[in-house]
Amino acid sequence: MGRQFGEIMKNIGEFEPIFDFYPVMARNLLLGSLPRDKRNFPAKGFLSMYLKFSQNQMRKRRPEEFSKRTIAALQAAGKTAKIEKDLFTMDAFQNSVGLLGAIQMLPELAHFGGFGKSQLVPACTSAAVWGSHSKDGMLYHARNFDFPGVDVWDLRPVVVFCTPTNGLRYGYVTCRGADAPGITAFNEAGLTLSFHTRFHKKIGSKGLGVIDFGHKIISEAHNIDEAVEIARKHKINSTWGAIVTSFRDKGSKAAVIETNFGDMDVTYSQAGSESFVNTNHYLSPRLQNGEILASPVFYNHTLGRYKRAHQILAASRSKGTSVKDLQNLLNDTVDPSSGEFRVMGSTIRQITSVKSVVMSPEAQKLYISVGAAPTGEGPYLEIPIVWEKSPGYKIVGPSVDLSGKKSKTKKNQTSSTQGTAIEHYKEAMLINDNPQLGGIPEMFDQLQQAKKLLQKDPALSFLQAILKLETGEWNEAIRLLEESAAYESGPFRKNQAHLWLARTQSAIGKKKTADHYYEKVMNGPNTTDGLIWKKKAAEDKGGYSKRKLKQVSPNFLLVDVNEL
Repeated sequence: MGRQFGEIMKNIGEFEPIFDFYPVMARNLLLGSLPRDKRNFPAKGFLSMYLKFSQNQMRKRRPEEFSKRTIAALQAAGKTAKIEKDLFTMDAFQNSVGLLGAIQMLPELAHFGGFGKSQLVPACTSAAVWGSHSKDGMLYHARNFDFPGVDVWDLRPVVVFCTPTNGLRYGYVTCRGADAPGITAFNEAGLTLSFHTRFHKKIGSKGLGVIDFGHKIISEAHNIDEAVEIARKHKINSTWGAIVTSFRDKGSKAAVIETNFGDMDVTYSQAGSESFVNTNHYLSPRLQNGEILASPVFYNHTLGRYKRAHQILAASRSKGTSVKDLQNLLNDTVDPSSGEFRVMGSTIRQITSVKSVVMSPEAQKLYISVGAAPTGEGPYLEIPIVWEKSPGYKIVGPSVDLSGKKSKTKKNQTSSTQGTAIEHYKEAMLINDNPQLGGIPEMFDQLQQAKKLLQKDPALSFLQAILKLETGEWNEAIRLLEESAAYESGPFRKNQAHLWLARTQSAIGKKKTADHYYEKVMNGPNTTDGLIWKKKAAEDKGGYSKRKLKQVSPNFLLVDVNEL
């Protein structure tokens, strides 16, 4: 199957970008949390060395049958077998977070609450419905794959059907060139599977990587119990929460299998429940001990998406949730803490949504977005779940624009304001990631173009303010932070703006005004995420400096700040 996959990719073409992307993806994610002037050669060298070491350790212990398949695919596609190690990129990336926090390579990890705090997070969301909650009574599993592969994963979607000589027939959704079974997958026994990032202190390199872990489940498990047993039998290198569903199971029809290195636990759908949601925080109380909730905003981010998905499913339950309802869920832009639309933030739709899919082995159908990121908007293609008798491929649906621009369809024209605004936001993020595309003025201008279309969106004003802090334009930063706080109705994001107002006023010597905003933060709600802002405010002691303000950079994935 590896050889066949490689031959097919070579025939189709346009698969090379994935091989350019993976070797530098994890390093660039980690570098993005450093101040802009520290993203230099020594930092790149250290991160590259650590990541390569971690990937090689995992590759050495990889099961032989999986390794042979990957090497055969690479050779048939005309690529070097050395690329095999890049399959462990996400495992190595997640495992690096704790290490880099401990040695203070990433400043924010040490600054916020000690070991293992990072802002480097994908943000996947899954939702499943069945029974009376489903419009036609069948089980559907909707999934956003939120991953920093914009302009790579989203532009070249592929559905792969596999018929092994022994074992279950299965399929998976990937991008052109990536033989990655198990990340988003389904099989003939009726299982669906999708993996979501977790962060935990217990990490290792002597077990299964995520692609191989998912591959074993989807190619061997007939039901949820068998999937759980596979997880129990193996050590898993990194920290994951895999949602698995089965329409044929008599009991729970959905569960999340959660792992760290050396432990696993399962959370099942409750009796009588006919829906299930998974985002990026541990559901298992046992595994929550040692969990890394990556940053103050990350907790709000993952919990907000979790709550919002439940809100949407509750609203559609009485009439039955349709495939279209699930597609709309994957494109939802409401921040649950404020109830208002946001271009980005703690929303289900993410700028890094690079694969959106609704799977149903029961209906024998799969719906996959062929739009550019964020992919939740579509358009969606309906693909029958059918295994052919002989290897081959077909290209279906409209031609894909590999430039990354949304096609000018009638649907896009009706939502052109939001669609164009998110394009400007995406361009600002890409510039932030790649200095060859521009600098702070170009990022600011892209956000300004988005603001002209989406007036009074606090996320845009907040990120503009952080860019002004980088350049030392204190008064303009204060104006934009005040604007963001005025636009924001949710207490969490409002206090985020208040904290940075307090810090900026303190740095320029306006103690009275700074104390006013610090007091606002300290009088905020005593929720878990609210207490985080209070902790930061107390640690400041009114002594935030101009030097520290100039070391910040915007975090476009979380609408947050990378700080010293």
